[in-house]
Amino acid sequence: MPAPLRVILTPAEDEMLSELRVATTVPQRTRDRAHILRLNDQGWNVPAISLVFGCHDHTVRATIKRWNERGLSGLWEAPGRGAKPRWTAEDMEFIEACLEDESQTYNSVQLSRKLKDAGLVNLSSDRLRDIIKKKDYRWKRTRHSHRKKQDKEQRAIKRADLAMLKEWASLGELYLKYLDEAGFALWSPVCYGYSRIGEQKRQEQPKIVYGSRRISILGLWEEGKGFEYGLVKGGFNSNSYIEVMNWVAEKAAKTLATTGKITVVVQDNGSLHKSKVTQAQWDTWAEQGLIMFFLPPYCSEMNPIEGEWHQLKAHEISGQMFDNSYDLAMAIDAGVENRYIPKGYKVDRFMFNSA
Repeated sequence: MPAPLRVILTPAEDEMLSELRVATTVPQRTRDRAHILRLNDQGWNVPAISLVFGCHDHTVRATIKRWNERGLSGLWEAPGRGAKPRWTAEDMEFIEACLEDESQTYNSVQLSRKLKDAGLVNLSSDRLRDIIKKKDYRWKRTRHSHRKKQDKEQRAIKRADLAMLKEWASLGELYLKYLDEAGFALWSPVCYGYSRIGEQKRQEQPKIVYGSRRISILGLWEEGKGFEYGLVKGGFNSNSYIEVMNWVAEKAAKTLATTGKITVVVQDNGSLHKSKVTQAQWDTWAEQGLIMFFLPPYCSEMNPIEGEWHQLKAHEISGQMFDNSYDLAMAIDAGVENRYIPKGYKVDRFMFNSA
């Protein structure tokens, strides 16, 4: 029969183990071992302690021996404990190549299947998801891109020019506005919302009124200052674009006359922005103090108004169904006001004669 094991703790050691036993930042096994040592110091024998913790006598004896041999460090697990990972660096390189180099997206189920088909490690989708998270990957929304079509040299030049315009605008030397178009449908995509437990909210798709179409918006966003826009049924063309820009040019002329500052409009190379009838207006607009600045092709990420469309759709229009174009247009008006007026923006809408 083995000799009884006893731990004799100093007051300082007992206080330290007492604090360790209730600490929430250390592993549970370490807290249990601190408790075992304190019970043994108070006169509890090994069988009694093992009964309290529901473990084998050998576990209690091992804890006491580790304390006697290594002190406080003996209460923690030695490094390298636990099962060794079955996946290798080669497996991770394969996963990274799939996620970063291939054009399609993959979820954990697809990646698990792809690993297995390639003759590499066989991992469950749950286990693979944990591994990917530890490698600093996150599940997030992707976006469309044309970066491979970009001219890097032209992009660098335009980026430098735009940075200079931003600097001048921040110094009050000119007014800088960003222009773009976006479309809104009568039916919003299915989205998330609050529902009672066990129930699911349903949005009935309304019957579309004859003649109703999507609504397009042409907006000019001036950071921290204003948002100007016009709405049309269907899409914008060169004529409707020119109507809005004539309105903007009239305002630019007043600004030039009163402040001596020009207005610069940043926009992409859309066909209606550079059509022959539009180009015929450039000199007139320039005389009024309205200057066009065109971004390089396939560089929509350089236009911050793109993000404004996402915010307007996702947080103001999303989750709504409309019977007709009029109701949709009114919702867009309300969404614009809700987004910008509380932030101190000046909101102004151009009204077409036919509207």
